Amino acid sequence: MNQQREFINETFHVLAQPITALRATVELGLLKTPSEQTAQRVLEDCLRLIDRLMQELAVMREMVSLDEELPLETCDGRAPLQCSVEEMALVAQDRAIAIHVTAEPAAMQCNEAMFRRAMFVLLDDMIASTAQGGEISISLRKGDDGFVLEARPGTPHGRRQELCQKLMQCAGGRTVCSASGTSVTFREEPHPSIVTTELSDKQPLSFH
Repeated sequence: MNQQREFINETFHVLAQPITALRATVELGLLKTPSEQTAQRVLEDCLRLIDRLMQELAVMREMVSLDEELPLETCDGRAPLQCSVEEMALVAQDRAIAIHVTAEPAAMQCNEAMFRRAMFVLLDDMIASTAQGGEISISLRKGDDGFVLEARPGTPHGRRQELCQKLMQCAGGRTVCSASGTSVTFREEPHPSIVTTELSDKQPLSFH
C-alpha cells in the first residue's frame, strides 16, 4: 500500500469517528421527548463534535499542503525558540503551567518559519495535555549528531503529533516522539560564523 492511499484510509478513519458520534447524538435527541432542555443539550453536543471535526480537517489539510523540500538556512536556534515560548506563555499561565527553557548557542540549519510553526503546535499540545499546575521542560543543546531540541513531557499520539513531526521535518529536523517526550535533531552549521547576534555571545539561557 503506497503512502497516499494509506493517508487517505487513515483520513476516512479519523473523520468517521466524529461523524458517527454526531449522527448518533442527533438520532438519540430525536428519540427523546421534545423539550427545550433536551434540544439545548443536543445542540451543544453537536456543536462540540462539529468543532472536533473541523479541527481534524484543518490538521489534515495542513499536512497535505506541506512541502518537505523547503530551503534551510543557518540561524541561532535560541532566538525562534524563545519567541515561540513567549508567544505561548499566557496560555500556559492560564493553566498555572510553568515552562522551563534552557538553551545553548545553536548555529543550526533549519527553516525558521517552519520551526516556529512546529514549536507552536508542539507547545499547544504539551500545554493541553499537561495537568494544571504542572511543568514543561524544553532544552536546546549540542549533541553528537548536531543540535538536539528536547521537550518533556510527551504529547498524546494522534494527528496533532503527526503534524508536529512533519513540520519539524520540513524545518530540517529529525524527530523522535515517545511517551516521555519529543526529541528533534538539527544539523550543525559547519562554519557558524554567520550567527553573530548578541544572544549568541551570552551564556545558556533559562527562563520560566
